[in-house]
Amino acid sequence: MALYEYKCAGCEDHFDLMRPMSDADEPAACPECGSIESRRVISNFASITPGASALSTNPVMDARMAGGGGCCGGGCGCG
Repeated sequence: MALYEYKCAGCEDHFDLMRPMSDADEPAACPECGSIESRRVISNFASITPGASALSTNPVMDARMAGGGGCCGGGCGCG
């Protein structure tokens, strides 16, 4: 299940709907006016990455950040 954003063609309301990925592009009923003339819109999202203090307490991230080359950045000992 994924959260998708839709815009109603009738009343122009924006709404979110949790549904299976296979149904993402299927028509969705607008909760405001009931119209099924809605379209999925591309939504913005935020990505949060750990800061320097989080890396120093996580040995896996420390190893990845240390690098070393190779095909995977040295994490498997290839570099």
